[in-house]
Amino acid sequence: MLENGIICIMPTKYIQGIIRINIKEGNFMLDYSGIVSSDYTPVCDIIVMAMCMIMGILLHLTFLRKNTRFHTMLMILTIIWGASATNLIYEAMLYSAGRKLVPLCIMRALHHVILILVPYMYARYLYGLFWFNPKEKNKIISFSVPVIFATVIVDVLGTVLRFGFYIEDNVLHRGFNPYVIVYSVFTYSSIFMILKHRRQVIGQLFWGLLSVHLISLFILFIQGIHGQVIFTSLSSFIPVLGFIFMFHSNPYDIDLGTVSGDLLESVVNDYIEKEDDFILMSCTMVEFSKLMKNSNELKTVFYKFMRNYVKKGIIYRFPNEKMVFAMPMNRVPDCDKMIESMVEDFENCYHDFKIDYKIVIMKSNGKIKNGSDYLKLVEFAEQEMCFNVSHTIDDTDIDKFYNSSYILSQLEDIMAKKNLSDERVLVYCQPVFNVSTGKYDTAEALMRLKLDNLGLVFPDKFIPIAEQYNMIHSLSMIILNKTCKAISQFISEGYEINRVSVNFSALDIRYDSFCMEVKKIIDSNMIPYEKIAVEITESRSESDFNIMKQRVVQLQELGIKFYLDDFGTGYSNFERIMEIPFDIIKFDRSMLIESVKNDSSKFMVSTFANMFNKLNYSILFEGVEDVRDESHCISMEAKYLQGYKYSKPIPIENLRDFLTKIS
Repeated sequence: MLENGIICIMPTKYIQGIIRINIKEGNFMLDYSGIVSSDYTPVCDIIVMAMCMIMGILLHLTFLRKNTRFHTMLMILTIIWGASATNLIYEAMLYSAGRKLVPLCIMRALHHVILILVPYMYARYLYGLFWFNPKEKNKIISFSVPVIFATVIVDVLGTVLRFGFYIEDNVLHRGFNPYVIVYSVFTYSSIFMILKHRRQVIGQLFWGLLSVHLISLFILFIQGIHGQVIFTSLSSFIPVLGFIFMFHSNPYDIDLGTVSGDLLESVVNDYIEKEDDFILMSCTMVEFSKLMKNSNELKTVFYKFMRNYVKKGIIYRFPNEKMVFAMPMNRVPDCDKMIESMVEDFENCYHDFKIDYKIVIMKSNGKIKNGSDYLKLVEFAEQEMCFNVSHTIDDTDIDKFYNSSYILSQLEDIMAKKNLSDERVLVYCQPVFNVSTGKYDTAEALMRLKLDNLGLVFPDKFIPIAEQYNMIHSLSMIILNKTCKAISQFISEGYEINRVSVNFSALDIRYDSFCMEVKKIIDSNMIPYEKIAVEITESRSESDFNIMKQRVVQLQELGIKFYLDDFGTGYSNFERIMEIPFDIIKFDRSMLIESVKNDSSKFMVSTFANMFNKLNYSILFEGVEDVRDESHCISMEAKYLQGYKYSKPIPIENLRDFLTKIS
C-alpha cells in the first residue's frame, strides 16, 4: 500500500514487523520497525554471526593441528553464534504482535544459558595457557554446571512468582535477571584467573589477554548505562579476536605456501594418537631459495607442483633447504601412485633446472612411536644418501636408526659419567711387525664398544656419531687411559714393548687442555712418555694445522712420538708434512695396492717412501695381507708392517701373545 510515499510490507511469520521504504526525492530507507526498539537492533547480532562463521572457516583452513585448543576455540565461536542467533529470534518474538509467554521464556532462557557458556568456555581455554592441574579444572567444572542450572531455576521462579521476567495484560515486565549476575561472575572470574596466574605467561600475552577482557567489560558497562542490549554478543566476541591474534597466526609462508617445520612433530604425534596412516616425503634441495628468487620459470613450475599435489597435504619447511610433505593416506585412493608421480615430476624438473636434491619417502610404521623419531629417521636416512636420488625407508633403515639412537644414548651416558675406566669402551689393538728386529714390539690401539643391546660395536657404527655430537674426545681419553694401564701391566710382567699408538681426531687436538690431559693420564699410570704414540690424520683446515703443529711440538718435548695416519688418502700436503716433525708416516693400504698395478705406480710409491726415509721419517705400511705384500713393502724400505698377515685386531690383553719377554 502506498501512503504519503511509504510502501508498507509485511515480513515473515517469524519476524513480524514493518519494513518501510521512503522513496521521496529518490532516497531509500529501510526501517526494521518490528524488531527495532530503543534498546536493540539486529545489525550487531548479524555481524557477529557473520564474523563467527568467517573465523570458523579460517581457523579450519589454517589450524594445522586439530587439537583440544582448536576444538575449544571452534566451540566458543559456535556458542557465540548460537547466542546471537537465539537473541535475534528472541527479540523478534518479543516485539511480535502475537507473542506467547512460554515460547518466549524458553527462547530467552536458551539465549542466556548459551551466553553464560561463553565466559565459561573462555575459562576452559585459559586452562591450557596457565597449566591448570586436573583437580583445579574439575573444581571449576563442578562449580559451574550447578550454578547454570540454578540460574535457570531462579529465572523460571521469577516468571512464575512475578519477580523476574513476565508478561501481564500484554505488558512486558523486566524484573530481577539472574543471568546478568552469573554472566558477570563468570566474566570477572576469567579476569581474576588472568591476574592470579599472570606469572605463568610472558608479559605481552598477559597484557593482551587482560586488555581484550577489559575492553569487553567496558562495552558492557557503557551499554548498561544506556539501558541497551545491542552489544552483548559483540562484547562476548571480542576476546576471540585476542586469542586468535596472540595464539594463532597464519602459519603459511606467503611466497612458498609452506609451513614452519616446528609444527610437524606435533602434527605427526596427532596422526599417531588418532591411529591415522600417513606418509612423509622429505626433499632437500641445494640453494633452492636463492634459485627461486632469481628464476620466474622455476617459480611457475613450483607453484604448479604445489597446486597438483599439496592440496592433499601440507609442506613443512625446515632450515638447510629441506621441505617435508605430510599427508594422511586416506585422502588419496592410490597414495603410492601419487608419490610415484610426484617423484617423477621432480626428477623431470631436476633435468631442467639441475638442482641437486635428496628425496626420502616414509610411510607410517608401528615400530616408530613418536613424531620426533619420524623426523630424526628422515634426517638419518638423508645423511647416508648421495645427492640426486630418492629413497624409501624400510624396516632395515628403522632398525639401523634405532641402533644408532641407542648407541648415541650410550655415548651420552659415557660422556656424562666421565669414567676413564668405563667398561663399555674396549681397547683392541693390532700388532705391528718391526722389520729390522723381526719382533712385534709396537701396536696400534683400536676402539670398540660393548653394549648390552648390541654386543660388540665396531668403529664405523659409532665413531661418526661420536664426532657428529662432539663426544669423541671422551672416548679418546678412555682409550688412552686403558692403553696406558695395559702397557703398565706388560712392563710389570717383563714384556718388551716400545710403544702403542693411539688415534686422536682433529676434534681432540682442538681442545686447549689436550696436551695436559694426555700428560696427566700417562703420569697417573706411571709409564714412560715414549711408550705412547699419537696418531693423527692431516687436516685440510689451516687453523687445525696450526694447532696440530703446536700440539706435536709440546708433546714431543716429553718424548711422545707422532704418527701421520692414512698417508695417500684424502688430503696430503707435502709442504705441511715437512713443517710438522712427525716420527712415523703410515702409508695407507691404497698406496700398497697402487704400487703393484704397474712399474710407474711402484716407482711413484717407492719414491715417496725413499724420500721420507732420507728425511729421517720411519715408514709403516698398513694392510699387509700376505707374503707378496710383505716382500713388496720391504723392497720399498718399510720399517714397520701392519695387517692381517700378522694379526687381525685383538683385545689388547692378548697382545702379550705377540710380545717378547725381556731375558
